[in-house]
Order: sequence, then structure tokens, then C-alpha cells
Amino acid sequence: MRALGHHESVQYVRILQRVIPGSQHPSPGTVARGIAPNRQDKQNTMNRVTLGGLACGLALLLAACSSTSSGPSANGPFGNGGPNSGTVCYPAKPGGVVFDGFEEFSDTGGMATVSKVTLVRPRHLRLAAAWVANANDVAAADGRGYPTPGRSWQRIPGAVVHHTRGTEGIALVIVVKPSGKLGTATAVNLYYNSGGTHYLLHFPYGPEVPVGHECD
Repeated sequence: MRALGHHESVQYVRILQRVIPGSQHPSPGTVARGIAPNRQDKQNTMNRVTLGGLACGLALLLAACSSTSSGPSANGPFGNGGPNSGTVCYPAKPGGVVFDGFEEFSDTGGMATVSKVTLVRPRHLRLAAAWVANANDVAAADGRGYPTPGRSWQRIPGAVVHHTRGTEGIALVIVVKPSGKLGTATAVNLYYNSGGTHYLLHFPYGPEVPVGHECD
């Protein structure tokens, strides 16, 4: 695209003044050039083009803002965990880890793929590992160290979950490692995809892990 000449720049500023009231006037010393009557149609056409460009730009900006602010749905086939409700305490040895397998859910839809699990507002606590498994295949609900995976256990990310029937349940098993004297998180989030739609299952209880002493 070539650069506008001096007179073309002045013409463009004058057009903007007509399209956008209050736009900046030419700087002192600039020679303003009028538009001949036989060019009025051309000016109107340029006004419409400028307005159309501004409208399209605004529409694209709004669409971009909408797409970035939207997130995964909290009402999916895995259910909805609800608001934060508290913490569950698991004591750890210095330098050690603990696991939690209390969280269970069902799949009322079709096949789903679990993409990730995250701790919500973690403090001195990090997620070391996560699995989903048939709830009947989880021997212990919590404990120190790493759990022993059963036949149905699938590591996250990439775990595939199928539709559950009756009283069948799926357990989320996580391993967390604290640092300092106390590690905490307010909740746990599980992200998954089903039928081309992204979902979030929010577990309202977060782990609380004191180090070197029992829970209060």
C-alpha cells in the first residue's frame, strides 16, 4: 500500500471529520482543500465505506472479546459440583506426597476424554499425578505416598470415560505434594470434552495437607 501524499492526507482528514464528528482538525499550516460539487457522490461513497469499515472492526472486536471470555460449560454429562464447600485434610511426611480418591462422578452422556485436572487457588501445593478409574477399582480413598493403580485406571490427560449405568461410578484419584508446613487448595477442577463440547466438572472440596503433623 503506497503512502498518502500531502493533499490526499488532508482530504482523508476532512472525510473523517464528516463521518466521525469531533475528529482532530488538520494541524496549523496544513492547506485544506475543498471538494468540488461534482465529486459529492464520491465523497458519500467514501463515507459509507469508512462507516462500514468501522462497524466491521467493532463487530470483530466484540466477537474476539466474547470468544476469549467464554469458557467450558459447567453443566455437562459429568454433572455439576456446585460452589466451594471446604477442604479435606490429609497429613504428609516431610518431602512426601498424599493421594485422594474421594471424588466420584457418573457419565450420563456418551464417550468423553479428560484433558486435565487442576487445583483451584493452590498455596504451597502442587498436583503430582491424576487418574480416573472405576470406583470399585479404587482400594483406598486416601493415604500417604502414591497409590497402586488397578486395571481400570487411566492417567490424565487423555483418559477416556464411557457412559455409566445404574450405580456405576467413576473416581478421580489425585496425588498432591506440599511444600512448607501446610499445602492447601480450595477446590479441584476436571476438564473434559464430550461430543465436541468442552466441559468443566468442579469438585467443591480442596485438599489440605499439613506436613510433619496430623490434621487439627
